[in-house]
Amino acid sequence: MPHAYTEDSLVEQPALNRAVLETRGWVSFAVSSSAESDWREQLLALATGLGIPAPTRLGGSLCDTLMPIEAHTAKPRSLSKIHSAGEFPLHADTAHWLTPCRYVMLACASPGSGSRPTPLLDTRRLPLSKHQTSLLHSIPLRVTNGRNSFFSTILSRTRPFVRFDPGCMTATTPGGSVALEVLSRHNWPDFIETVNWEAGTVLVMDNWRILHGRGRADCSDSNRKLFRISIR
Repeated sequence: MPHAYTEDSLVEQPALNRAVLETRGWVSFAVSSSAESDWREQLLALATGLGIPAPTRLGGSLCDTLMPIEAHTAKPRSLSKIHSAGEFPLHADTAHWLTPCRYVMLACASPGSGSRPTPLLDTRRLPLSKHQTSLLHSIPLRVTNGRNSFFSTILSRTRPFVRFDPGCMTATTPGGSVALEVLSRHNWPDFIETVNWEAGTVLVMDNWRILHGRGRADCSDSNRKLFRISIR
């Protein structure tokens, strides 16, 4: 069964636990949220301790605001454009970069009324078959990034990260469609961990190994608000 991490299991600490992050691939803890602008500064200070915060999109903010929105109001080529206010598939953030960001920080300003969780999948723990491993290493997929689009496999022995995002990676061959299915959430139900949000919860993920998605809401939750910082 999936593991649920709620407020009771959060580590109350002023800074993230690097040992847990390195061992498990992600860590969650709670911080006291105050004025939104002050909290953003606090999150950016935490992020700077891990690396260099960078805008996820060209010209964007260092600290994005994430809320469920309908497809017609979403940015082009975003997961919201594809999935609207529904669930998001597992993915690595900034997979369209040549080298995806190393860490992703998510922080909850408001969990929303829909009790929507965030599923996580540690790709290092997966008991992939030889055939699945071969697909991930050998089948090129098109990575859409405007004029800078390119082809890439999901895994490579020449790099340390997983490149996986069904939102920007598309198959150009039948084998590519099979490769994209390998890391789908429904294939690994026993390996999914779930973070349940409370106001003040902060989640930091090693984006080179942990895939994350967006779970199902019990009801409309346009009042759900997370902050996101991408860290090189």
